[in-house]
Amino acid sequence: MIGNDIIDLAYTQENTNWQRRGFLDKVFCESEQEIIHQSSDPFATIWRFWSMKEAAYKWYLQKGGQPFNSPSRIAISLKNNLSGDAQIGEFSVALQSKFTNKYIHSYSQPSKQYLQINEVFELSQNDVNTQSTETHKRLINRVAIDWQKEESCLTIKKNRLGKPFIYFREQKLDIHFSMSHHGNFGAFSLLKAVSES
Repeated sequence: MIGNDIIDLAYTQENTNWQRRGFLDKVFCESEQEIIHQSSDPFATIWRFWSMKEAAYKWYLQKGGQPFNSPSRIAISLKNNLSGDAQIGEFSVALQSKFTNKYIHSYSQPSKQYLQINEVFELSQNDVNTQSTETHKRLINRVAIDWQKEESCLTIKKNRLGKPFIYFREQKLDIHFSMSHHGNFGAFSLLKAVSES
């Protein structure tokens, strides 16, 4: 199972107001808010927490957790500048973040039997349809290369619960993945069994 999330920092700076009344209380628990208030860069800290929560939530849903709409239920504890843990009820997952001056990309950490593939890329436009289409195409291209499958025969289909799977022709492949897009960036994370490498 895997989860990932990307935050376009310039787009977020322009289009969100984290200082609006009630935002921090709705999204972050007390310990997270304390770290945000003590941070020398509250903006970066907030969106790092947000991306980690999103990555953890996607992982949680893949583990069979029930959907919910309360980000403060996901408690993040930071280990250092790049890693931390998320707790959602009895579920916990280790997370990693990558920072650049343009984006924050967070993703869950797999067990040792998997090789993790992370890819971040710029999108041609930041409308939702283009973001989704280009992210799907990049993921399919990477699967075709790494699993040595004919790209034109690979598709992504969702089950009745909305969970996406990769198919080769009509055969569902056992590939764990997570896609994300925001602003001018798309990203995905894939897990490949070490035995397949």
